Amino acid sequence: MQFFDGLNAAREAVSKANATRAQAANAATEEAVRSICDDVRARGDEALLDAGRRFDCPTLQLDDLRVQNDEIEQAWHSLPDGAKGALERAASNIETYHKLQKPHDFTFQSPEGATLGARYTPVERAGIYAPNGRAAYPSTVLMLAIPARVAGVRDVVLATPSGKDGQAHPVILAAARVAGVSEIWKMGGAAAVAAFAYGTKRVPKVDKIAGPGSIYFTLAKKLVFGEVGVDGLYGPSEVAVVADQHQLQRAPQLAADLLAQAEHGGDSFVLFVSPSRAVCDAVQRELESQTRESPRARFALEALENSLLCCVSSMEEACALTSEAALEHVEIWSDNARRWSALVTQAGALFLNTPVPLGDYIIGPSHTLPTGGTARFASGVGVDTFLKRSSIVEAPREAISSLADDLETIALLEDLPGHAAATKRAAV
Repeated sequence: MQFFDGLNAAREAVSKANATRAQAANAATEEAVRSICDDVRARGDEALLDAGRRFDCPTLQLDDLRVQNDEIEQAWHSLPDGAKGALERAASNIETYHKLQKPHDFTFQSPEGATLGARYTPVERAGIYAPNGRAAYPSTVLMLAIPARVAGVRDVVLATPSGKDGQAHPVILAAARVAGVSEIWKMGGAAAVAAFAYGTKRVPKVDKIAGPGSIYFTLAKKLVFGEVGVDGLYGPSEVAVVADQHQLQRAPQLAADLLAQAEHGGDSFVLFVSPSRAVCDAVQRELESQTRESPRARFALEALENSLLCCVSSMEEACALTSEAALEHVEIWSDNARRWSALVTQAGALFLNTPVPLGDYIIGPSHTLPTGGTARFASGVGVDTFLKRSSIVEAPREAISSLADDLETIALLEDLPGHAAATKRAAV
């Protein structure tokens, strides 16, 4: 990890790191994504199949694209009982958390006597995505499908790439079964996004696409936005770990938490911040030791080369720096962690004296979170991701009449007299 001493140097380094990740896509990649999406839009299933053969399985057939129910059942029954129990426990926790997220319709009477309110309705069809590249992610299936189901989405549809053998990964299928998802398509990357957005003869289009994926998948979501809704543009995993001066004995834990995110791959980003040079040094030593012993050292080392270790003057500065970074995950280790967390107003998720993997897998909140500094304006996937809000206005003639003159004034300021005329007609 690169070391920076002092708030100003650390700020500059964090800003540069965020900018570098934001610019990860190049023109050639964007053009390749556009070409794939245009091809699927024009040729439908044949283009989808060509993409599947090119990127996933060379012998894939059209009839292989839809996962059959017996494949799902076979995947479930092939799992050890311990794995089944773990997925079911995670699903239960995720559902319990997200049921409390669901917003409620409301109405009230305005001073003029109108009834005003809002109604929340789910999208009818949501397409979710589970990557299957360097690793399979059954947790992502649960973290996306369960909030959608709690929201009341009629059809939750899963896309996941096939392996080289033409089969979807069995643990992804098993997780889909736990989450109540039975419509599963073997398709990946930009082609999956295009199929969801535009529809094909076999794959009906969806109303919203949710989930993380490769740079191809993410750029495709950006391209089709407007044709279809998207949850966000998610990049590689990232974490900021903040520890006060009393955490020297926790250096092994702090290093382990950094390594847990770095092992995702070379494009991951980790940031450690402390007001104690002794804590920084201890974490650095421990991180080097643990990385040497990691089975995924190759991936972690590449990530750590571009990651930052920062020593600042106080916990106030540490929290300010972390908030400005606006990263996906933030851990705060301190006896006053809850107090310090109030200073971190920009983060996808906050973990107080708690390692991030608990949130990645099993504790409850969805792990699909804003990355690359986008926690400044974005939130993670939740029940509201799959809901639409419609406002409701019911105004009796008396209420319309009492507002008509002021409405006319505003309408004429905008040079739209027809608005005023329509209102006055309703007022008589």
